[in-house]
Amino acid sequence: MFGIVKDVIRLLRIGIIRMMASVRSDIFTILSGSKVLIVAPHPDDEIIGCAGLMQSLLKAGKEVHIVILTGGEGSHKGCCSKSNSELIEARRDLAAKANKQIGITKENLYFLHYQDGNIHYEYQETEKLADLIKGVQPNSIFVPHKGEGWNDHLQVRNMIQKLIKNNSDIRLYEYCVWFWYYNTWNIDWKNAFTLSMTKAEHLLKNQAIDTYILPKAPCGNPWSGVLPKVFIKAARWNKELYFRIR
Repeated sequence: MFGIVKDVIRLLRIGIIRMMASVRSDIFTILSGSKVLIVAPHPDDEIIGCAGLMQSLLKAGKEVHIVILTGGEGSHKGCCSKSNSELIEARRDLAAKANKQIGITKENLYFLHYQDGNIHYEYQETEKLADLIKGVQPNSIFVPHKGEGWNDHLQVRNMIQKLIKNNSDIRLYEYCVWFWYYNTWNIDWKNAFTLSMTKAEHLLKNQAIDTYILPKAPCGNPWSGVLPKVFIKAARWNKELYFRIR
């Protein structure tokens, strides 16, 4: 019963935030430059948070680069006998398929090797992440929102802020994944922007989400893990919410 009440509260919060977000300016009114880098803690975060934006950027002739920091091996922790390497291979295969659906070329999709559930700045992969940023030279970087609730998501935001603190030319934005599920009310509305998808863009985003969440491992659970229904419902909105950090 308590779980049902919590889900009702979540749905009410989602509805209120969507209503408030709908009157925000379009993200394209502030985006500049030709290169965008989206940093995802796990396979599927980039699609759930930014698939609409990715499509709009590509249509506008922009370069869109995606880097996924972990293999998402924690999705079946304690669930089945699949090894971490098997889980990583399966989830990265789904990532390649989902991003290809959106239009991301394999040359612009990067995988790093942070440990799922233990992303931190001191990890050896951070040097590779720094090199990637230098190589891509993005005008804008998108990271998970500070109210995401998952430590990996918060660490990604903090890491990128450290890596680009001396580069004032790069604009930094937040996108929303688990933000919709957690009870985050401290919202910076003055720096909030939305993206509205066309019917075709919305359909394609939902298809890419399904590419991630429908295929099942031999244990019977999806490779992406069993995600809450409220979370999936929020992810299927026909708009996306973003926040400008700097």
